[in-house]
This record gives sequence, C-alpha cells and structure tokens, in this order.
Amino acid sequence: MTPAVSVILPVHNRADVLPRAIRSAIDQELREFELIVVDDGSTDGSAEVAESFVDERIHVVHLDRNRGGNAARNEGIRAARAPLIAFLDSDDRYLPSKLARVAAEFERRPKLDLLVDSFVKVQPPGSRKAEVVRRNPVIDERELFRSALFTRRLWKATPAITVRREIALEAGLFDETLRRLQDFDFLIRVSEMANCASTDEVLWVKYWDAGSISAQDDMIPANIELVRRHPEYLRNRAYRPGLAYALRLSVWRRLKRGDVAGIARDVRNLAEAFGGREARRLGWEALRPRPALPPG
Repeated sequence: MTPAVSVILPVHNRADVLPRAIRSAIDQELREFELIVVDDGSTDGSAEVAESFVDERIHVVHLDRNRGGNAARNEGIRAARAPLIAFLDSDDRYLPSKLARVAAEFERRPKLDLLVDSFVKVQPPGSRKAEVVRRNPVIDERELFRSALFTRRLWKATPAITVRREIALEAGLFDETLRRLQDFDFLIRVSEMANCASTDEVLWVKYWDAGSISAQDDMIPANIELVRRHPEYLRNRAYRPGLAYALRLSVWRRLKRGDVAGIARDVRNLAEAFGGREARRLGWEALRPRPALPPG
C-alpha cells in the first residue's frame, strides 16, 4: 500500500536524541506513513539506533559519507513513495496529530502544494520561559505568503514544511551548497511556482541545541548568500524589512556577548556585498520597528 505521507529524517551523529524523534513518528494518529531515516555518514551508531526499531514503515538510507543535511533530505525525497513529504529533524519530535492534520488539510484543499505549520520551541537553559509557541499567521494566498516569508513573519523551520513530492522535485529540491537558510531558499523557490499556505496549528516540538546551525554566528553571510540567489530580497522595498531584521538580530546577539568585532565584520561584509550606501540604508532600517503583517 502506498503511504499517505513520507517523513524524511536526516541524521548525523545524533544517536542520543534520535529515538525520541523516531518514537514521535511511530506514535502518530495517522498510521499510513513511511519514515525514511537518512544516515548522513554517522560514526556514533545512529544508523544502528534507527534499525533497532521493529516497524515495517521505517526505512534506513545509508550515505557513504557526511554530505550535509540538505543532501540527506534530497536523498530521502528521491526515495519517498508518498505524494506528500514531511520533514523531521533528529533532535525534534512530532505531536501525535501532526501527520493526520497536515494530510487532512491537503485532502481538503486539492490545489494546495505546500503548507507551513506552527510549533513549540523548547528554550535554552536560563531563558525566562521554558517553552514558547511559534504560531504562524493563517495565510492562504501565494503573494501574501511570499510577503510574510521575505519580511520574516513566518516561523519556517524545516519540520514545519509539508510539500507535495512532485512540487519539491520540480522546484529543484534543497540547495546542497547552502549550510544555513536552506528552508528559506526552498520556500522562496516553491512559492514562485506553487500554491503555498501557513497555519496556526501547533503540530511539533523544536528543541534548542547549542550545536545547531541556527545557534551559530553566520547570520549575515547566510543572508548575503540568499540575496545573491534571490535579488528581490534586497531590491523589493516591501521585502527589505526582513533583511534589516536579520541585521538587527545579528547585532543584538553579538552585543549580548560583547562581540563588537563581530558587528564590525558584519558591516564590512554587507558593504562589500551591497556597497556602502546600501549597507548604511539597511543599518538605518534595522533601527526601525518591524512593520505589521499585511491584512489577509
């Protein structure tokens, strides 16, 4: 029987947390799914952990070397048999209703190609709140979706994405040369050609990890690389507040650590990439309040 959803789970040396992710898939209310665990050249026994689960819906794909999360996701998409693709990171977990809810939404809306849902984020130690809800706006129109995406009004972590397999293939899958913002880039490319929506339904849990890519200090170079691929991010005045927000967030994080040299380096990178005048404009925009999401 063809599964309704294929869940792609890339893993590299995360044997300690991988069981939690796999169990969250096994415990889904929707039973007609397959879980494709792509072992990205692990050396800590992650593949053996995945293979220890006795469930015919779990398939383990072995990569001969560490090729990165994007390559692992792409191999999973190519191996998938279901018309819908969902993603799960090895250090996160689904809530029991995740797959049932997204599958029902695609069945209810046959013209829908991609859905971004909402999640709970478990905060780093010492935070004022142990957990925060990352609730997305309800958007059901492609241009509004793109506006929310570029202006950073969508919580767009990869496990929030469910997409039709044929659309993911047509869009070119994940860019394997990107180490960060690969979900952003993928969503931009899909939204150029397909019907995209977002929902405020909270369907999974994201765990903070000090070693994760999102916790590292390469935000400005990653955004510069995104602009090179998608110039409208800088050229479109309606989208620029998102880029200014990325600059403001990077500065704030560095100030918290007293990393003045890092701020200066970011400014130099922006000036080299966009020119001094454009970098100064972005700096001024970064000081302004974020605009409200357009009505919709």
